[in-house]
Amino acid sequence: MAVPLPLNLAAPRTPSWAAPRRIAVVRALFALVWAVALAIAIGDKVPTTASDIPAGAALLLASYPLIDAIASLTGSTFADARVLRTNAAISALAAVAIGIAAFGSDAGSTLVAFGAWAAVSGAIQLAIAISRRRTEGRQLPLIVSGGLSTLAGISFLASSGDDKAHLATLAGYMAFGAVLFLLWAVRDQTPAKEAR
Repeated sequence: MAVPLPLNLAAPRTPSWAAPRRIAVVRALFALVWAVALAIAIGDKVPTTASDIPAGAALLLASYPLIDAIASLTGSTFADARVLRTNAAISALAAVAIGIAAFGSDAGSTLVAFGAWAAVSGAIQLAIAISRRRTEGRQLPLIVSGGLSTLAGISFLASSGDDKAHLATLAGYMAFGAVLFLLWAVRDQTPAKEAR
């Protein structure tokens, strides 16, 4: 959900502006597929924080940050390229950390790794979206997405010490973030005065 996408809101609107919107839509669709797959992989089993994670769910959780890493690298020619490349590196490292926790540790450790990534990437997205809103607008879905991702990450960190590891809530996190990115892509097609 979190992670700033390549949105060059400070630049004049040109036909090439469709590229960031396409990236947002593709990223959102992948996230929706990931969310459904994660819900299926976990099923009705709610592991304890000390239990192992099913292999399918572990693979999905570890690979999820790569969606944002690829989206950031794809948009590195747009504004905020340095931030996007940094974000891609953070997401790639998060994928490794989540993979190590998911495959080699337990559900609680996985929630810690995933929560830390969600909180950091959400804070980055929130800061960029607020900054861009001052100059161009059209950032409300991404402001909401960044803020909720930060809060969700903190929530995942807090719940990592509970008896039950409700990993299915991560699927909801992915799906809701996808909806917000789709909403941004739709709003971006409207005139600036109407899309604030």
